[in-house]
Amino acid sequence: MQMKKEMKKICLALSVLGLLTSCFTDEHEFGLPSKDGESKGTLVLNLNANAEFSSTTRAVNESSYRNTANYEVKVINTANDNVVLQCKGSEFESNLPKTLDIGSYRVEASYGTESSASRNEFKMYGESTVTIKAKDEKSVIVNCAPTCGKVSVSFDAAMANYYDDYNVIFSGTKALGSNSIAWAKADVDPWYLALEEKAETLTYVISLKAKDEYLHQTGDAAESTGTATGTFQLERNKAYKLTIKPNYTPSTNGGLKLGITIDESTNDHEITYEVPVSWI
Repeated sequence: MQMKKEMKKICLALSVLGLLTSCFTDEHEFGLPSKDGESKGTLVLNLNANAEFSSTTRAVNESSYRNTANYEVKVINTANDNVVLQCKGSEFESNLPKTLDIGSYRVEASYGTESSASRNEFKMYGESTVTIKAKDEKSVIVNCAPTCGKVSVSFDAAMANYYDDYNVIFSGTKALGSNSIAWAKADVDPWYLALEEKAETLTYVISLKAKDEYLHQTGDAAESTGTATGTFQLERNKAYKLTIKPNYTPSTNGGLKLGITIDESTNDHEITYEVPVSWI
């Protein structure tokens, strides 16, 4: 089953003019206007949650990450790093007049938890900087996106005809360090891998155990286990699926190979190539 590109952008207008009393505010920064009214301005925030991932798994309902009502929003004074506003997106439904002192502010929004690798959670994050001027209404847009890439594997049903066991090991990202993650032959839920802002190289190793009738012959010995390796570039907010199927050509020396398809679903194209098996 090939993943399809899907982008769902849910915009929620969040205004500092409409905070509930349950929101955290710093009264020094968000107090009443000064007597002359010259040192205050207002901020209007538009928050976008953009997750291009396109499936709901047993472990993660990705639609919850597209709902900006779930997000934690912070407004931070860049001059002193004071948090002058901290509020849930759902708490911007009522309007109470609030203003900002003139100055520069960083607006952050986030939802979820970042892990080096996880099957049940990931993090959405976005930030933007705005300068507030006296008697001015300023709009800022914060676009949130996953801080991870998504990886899955699909083993063709014919694999069971030639192999008793098979799995894939992924490694190579900065967040994983020297660790790795595994995809067993019966797995179905994808991995979410934390990534740097630039694309990272992900290495995969496919381990195989051939059935007796398909053992690879090396001299007088028969080898039952083998591996196939490769790499590809993984980016934030993109999903990749490896579809792995056997390619058997009968010969006196054994002829098992693997056909690998890397489906980069967000770009609507596939990369297909054949990988020889190195027998151990």
